[in-house]
Amino acid sequence: MVLHDTKSSNHMHLMDYVLSRNCSAPVKNKIVREIIDFIKGHQMLFDQILQEGLLDADELTMELVNIVVGILCKVWPYEESDEYGFIQGLFGMMRALFCRDPDIFTSIQSGQSEIQQKADVSISHLCFNLSSYLYFLVTKKSLKLQVSDSPADYRTAASQQPTLALLVSFLGSLSTALERAAEEKYLLLHKIKDINELSRQEVDEIINVYGSQDCASSSENIQKRRYIAMVSMCRVVGQRSRLIMLLLLLAQNLMNIILGHFQDSHSMKVIAYDTRLGTKEGLHSFCGELIPVLERLELLSEEKTGHSLRVFRRLARSLKELSIQKL
Repeated sequence: MVLHDTKSSNHMHLMDYVLSRNCSAPVKNKIVREIIDFIKGHQMLFDQILQEGLLDADELTMELVNIVVGILCKVWPYEESDEYGFIQGLFGMMRALFCRDPDIFTSIQSGQSEIQQKADVSISHLCFNLSSYLYFLVTKKSLKLQVSDSPADYRTAASQQPTLALLVSFLGSLSTALERAAEEKYLLLHKIKDINELSRQEVDEIINVYGSQDCASSSENIQKRRYIAMVSMCRVVGQRSRLIMLLLLLAQNLMNIILGHFQDSHSMKVIAYDTRLGTKEGLHSFCGELIPVLERLELLSEEKTGHSLRVFRRLARSLKELSIQKL
């Protein structure tokens, strides 16, 4: 684990360089080349941060990982060779994150809610950057993903790539996370609306779960505690809104990646006759797992998510219709 003073120094170094290059401006070839040269000149730093454990990572570590992954995902596709191993490092990170359950996005811990809310958004942002990178490779670099792993792929470069089966599984986790986050946001908005009708016990429960104990004393009158509860809920609603937006964009990336394979005749032949699924009816099995996930995504509520889902639902519906045709 990198020491905190080293992390702080690395963080400032990376931030200073990113800001100096004005990466939000339209990408110029010269700027891309300079950033790639910067990455190559600091390979050990990038390797070190990519290898950080994410399970119990603190806020600073997650920020560093997000910066490094964000830089690599934007400019490294323009580097022709991967002698530095960054592509496999990003693939490995995808595999580690995409197989996790929905709790990594929407876990709530009493007394630690503000920290956890930020962590949920941070991990979602990391997954979104990785999915955007994978989408670029599939659509612009003609990367074809395998349906699933086989023993022959063990310890090979291909085995590091995420599989279509992994993406479908992850899409299912995203569906659950979106449902949870949207429901929580919806319920909190109603509690905020009815804050003056809540009993002291209900207000205390809200403060215990979402509020900061430092600014709330049990001796405060009910009006003061209702105010504290309302502010706490508003903060959570804001974090959940950011989370929902990122999860929707992440799910949209995954659906587009799968759709790209469905629309490519060569990829469809590979899926249809992939014996890794244990049968030559691999396509039927794959679509059978995908369709229920897409149906859940179609049922997401605009009222609860707070977002227009017209384009999102159209994409899910198109992919579902293609899947049904392949059954």
